[in-house]
Amino acid sequence: MSDSARMVLLADDDPVMRELASAKLKEAGYSVTTAEDGAEALALLKQMDADLVISDIDMPNMNGYELTEAIRKDETLCEIPVMVITASDQSDAVDRAFASGATSFLAKPMNWSLFHHAVKFVLRASDDRRDLKAAKDQAEAGARFKDSLMSVMSHELRTPLNAIIGFGQILAERFDQQQDNMHNEYAEYIIDGGRRLLNSVSDMLLASDARSGPIGINETDVCLGDIMEEALGSIEKTLRLAEVTPVQRLCSENLEICCDRGLVAKAVRKLVDNSVKFSPKGVSVVIGAALTRSGDLAIVVKDNGPGVKPELLDKVTAPFEQIDMSFQRSREGLGLGLPLVQAIAKAHGGSFRIDSVVNEGTRAIIVLPSRRVQEMPGSMPKQIKQEQGREVA
Repeated sequence: MSDSARMVLLADDDPVMRELASAKLKEAGYSVTTAEDGAEALALLKQMDADLVISDIDMPNMNGYELTEAIRKDETLCEIPVMVITASDQSDAVDRAFASGATSFLAKPMNWSLFHHAVKFVLRASDDRRDLKAAKDQAEAGARFKDSLMSVMSHELRTPLNAIIGFGQILAERFDQQQDNMHNEYAEYIIDGGRRLLNSVSDMLLASDARSGPIGINETDVCLGDIMEEALGSIEKTLRLAEVTPVQRLCSENLEICCDRGLVAKAVRKLVDNSVKFSPKGVSVVIGAALTRSGDLAIVVKDNGPGVKPELLDKVTAPFEQIDMSFQRSREGLGLGLPLVQAIAKAHGGSFRIDSVVNEGTRAIIVLPSRRVQEMPGSMPKQIKQEQGREVA
């Protein structure tokens, strides 16, 4: 916006000061309206579109501090920048001005050669701030729209996908009974594709929930061994094709945890799937669980795959990110696995971290707080399990 289109409201009870400042502003191309005190200035502001307020501090009826505070409290005026002018010898005058909401200040006697530049700087800073706020509002609106779209689409896709999977299973059973291997294989492709898409939809819905705050969990007491069985049961085919047999090193299968069984199993499954997906066939995968010195439960998934460069660790834990997200990438996925693991750990009051060394492998660790760890009758005492599992944790 050109200076000639800018409107400046000048408030000062000194007529000489008003005249001089007004003349300098008009010389610089600004439109100027003047007021003799803060009350008159505030009334004028409510009737005009001002781009800047320049106000003296010491004025009758309403001083500069009070005027600035009134502007900041008014929803329609609060974004207008305010420059205060002071000749006060009080050391806290500037501090009081900024505490009232002033944008900048000028000191008397005025340096008229710098006056125009100071006004121009404040207006430019105000424009930048307005542009940044608009960009932020637009980005937040886009994020809300994306989350809303993800949530709606996830709900809308679940019903038809469940129908596809269900009827695919019926067809597969029928073809199996008829020993029609070719059509049975086709039906299995339909079932597998439907399940993969349903898992992606579920992940998107969970990611959408995680963006709006900690995801809700359905707490129940469950044995550690049952969680591992559920985690690995749904990826048996993936493990078989990758020629991977995970090794479990659990402090106790009977160790009882108060958690969301499905979500914790999903987190473990995501970590194992990641180890397999980004490693060559036959990679060694170890799933461990141990109590730490503080009594927390550390669940570890460790592999001897290619590892991740340190500078890429932050990227792989960001939503919708993989090291390679191009359409030509060889590995499928939405890039939601590790962010979901992080969200699940956080929802349980725990933490998640990754350690990785290139060409040596990766270790992912979920830590659940000690308050979620319980004992089963006949299980080993915690201190013994801590000693046996310390290497894993």
